[in-house]
Amino acid sequence: MDGWNAEKKVATKIAASTSEIIGYDVIITDETGIVIGASDKERLNVLHEASIPVIKNNRPLTNKPGYIDHFEGTKPGFTLPIELHGTVIGTIAITGERSDVEKYGLLVKKHAEIMLREEILLESSLISQHAHQQFIKEILAFDAGQNSENLLRTRSLELGYDLKPPYVCAAVEILNMKDFAEKFSESRYYGESIEAGIQRTKLTVMKEIQSVFQSSDLSTYMGEDKFIILHKAGIHDHSYSQLFSACNQLLDRLDAKRIKAIIGIGAAADTIPEIKRSNREAWKVIGAGKKQRVSERVFNVNDYLLETLLPSMDHDVVGMLIREIKPVYVNTMINNSEKIQIEKDIDFEEIYKQWEHFGEIIERAKKAKSKPASLVNREKEMDEAEKMLLSFLKSYVSNKISKPSFDTWFRDILLKKEQKSIMILAPNEFTKDWLETKYNELLKDALKTFDEEINDIQIRAI
Repeated sequence: MDGWNAEKKVATKIAASTSEIIGYDVIITDETGIVIGASDKERLNVLHEASIPVIKNNRPLTNKPGYIDHFEGTKPGFTLPIELHGTVIGTIAITGERSDVEKYGLLVKKHAEIMLREEILLESSLISQHAHQQFIKEILAFDAGQNSENLLRTRSLELGYDLKPPYVCAAVEILNMKDFAEKFSESRYYGESIEAGIQRTKLTVMKEIQSVFQSSDLSTYMGEDKFIILHKAGIHDHSYSQLFSACNQLLDRLDAKRIKAIIGIGAAADTIPEIKRSNREAWKVIGAGKKQRVSERVFNVNDYLLETLLPSMDHDVVGMLIREIKPVYVNTMINNSEKIQIEKDIDFEEIYKQWEHFGEIIERAKKAKSKPASLVNREKEMDEAEKMLLSFLKSYVSNKISKPSFDTWFRDILLKKEQKSIMILAPNEFTKDWLETKYNELLKDALKTFDEEINDIQIRAI
């Protein structure tokens, strides 16, 4: 029968939990009257003949002494039909004197039907998630030389998705999966195994992911405590800040359920084969973020380039890289903090940001560097309206990007406001160029949020 796919497992759970609530023995039968769940295990697999008329007439029956003597496998009590989608699929019977147990009839009937619907939804969700899991595995294993991209796109349409990059992979790791699942099962599902509790917890996490992310995003769980989100990225610069914000929202929702998690974000994948690379980066940056022991819980690969790159390098290559880059860059940053000539083929500013995050050269740089006099003077000249706007801007941005990025690019900026025109003042040409290239849209979003009539935003170095 469709209603009892899990049969004895589900029925025994319902019987045990119901019996615990009311304090009387409870049995569950299938549509033929055979006991498939019982708080008293000796009654399993026998015919409960009093259930036959209950199933046939869809009406409760009081099993009175004397009246039930000719009914096989029946004890005094109260038997009620269990319905699913308007169809009787079995019965639930309470053992005891009529005056004692009949008052629990409606309660146990509703309790059994609710639990049964939950089990069916769980099974249906698991089947759906399995289909998504298999599809995402196909994407991550895609080899353009051996597989058909058109076939993969067709599979995506069958699942209701349009597989058109760019995508950004976000990896979610649950830190307290077993502990949470065990407590969750103990509180809501009597006698449920830890494995079943984990399945329910995984679906709880999936529900939160699907509540936060867009319908165009693909997501599923991989293993016991790991989840993957393939986020459909936009073409604008601020798409990363939107993803970062969504990840923090997801963590807040999970926190509310006492589920602790961390998230890694890979770089954008512009083709289907590159999604595999974005996924690897997302998981690597989680490992790198853990080692930093910082308070952050969303790690962007762009903030941890060296941490993810160095472990994959040969030891000699790592040593060479450190020897060649570190002295040059440290001396350059210390001796000339405002005007630095960068070779076009090496992004030294990004490298420096990573060394700063490591803490390997920051102390020397801090001792040698000070704010330019022009920046100090401009800070003193700012009026209260400008200070208020700057405070809002920094607060808005700090909630959209990681702390290392904020400290590197936004900590020392100032601004000048003239009517509806804003001039962002960067401490050096590095910061100016980086703000224009990477954070222009985010700055516009922040300033427009403060005052939608702002119509001119410029950035210059002091």
